[in-house]
Parts: sequence; C-alpha cells; structure tokens
Amino acid sequence: MKATLSMICIEQSNGSFYAECPDVDGCFTQGDTYEQACSNLKELVKLTIEEDLDDEEKGFILYPKKRIFSEFEIDVTLNSKKQK
Repeated sequence: MKATLSMICIEQSNGSFYAECPDVDGCFTQGDTYEQACSNLKELVKLTIEEDLDDEEKGFILYPKKRIFSEFEIDVTLNSKKQK
C-alpha cells in the first residue's frame, strides 16, 4: 500500500525539530536535525500503519483532509513591568 501523507516540521528554539503527520492520529516526533526528524516521523508512521493494519479489531483509519498552511504576522506589546 502506498499513501501520500502530510508532514509538518517546525524548528524549535533550541535548534531541534518537531515533526508531525496530521493524517495519522498521534504521530509526532522530534530530531536534532530536520533530516532526523523527517526520518523518525516516516518510520513512526510506517510502524503505526502496519500495527493498525495487523490489529483486526482496531483497523486503520487515515485522516486525509484538505490542508491550508499559511504564515501570519502579529505585533505584540510587552508590558514593561513584566519584563523585569
């Protein structure tokens, strides 16, 4: 079985990467590099799908949805008293 799935990868403040596959419930991981996070996620998704397919009672449910990703900017004003 082949499937094309969505992946979200976000660089964290410490330089590591968070990766998530919103099409497979509960599949998220991290890595020290973008490549490692992607590799970890692909392996996790593969194992999750294989495990779910083997579980006759549970079955496998894919959650493909139309996804719209965008970025936006906001202005944030910090209270000077809270900065201390």
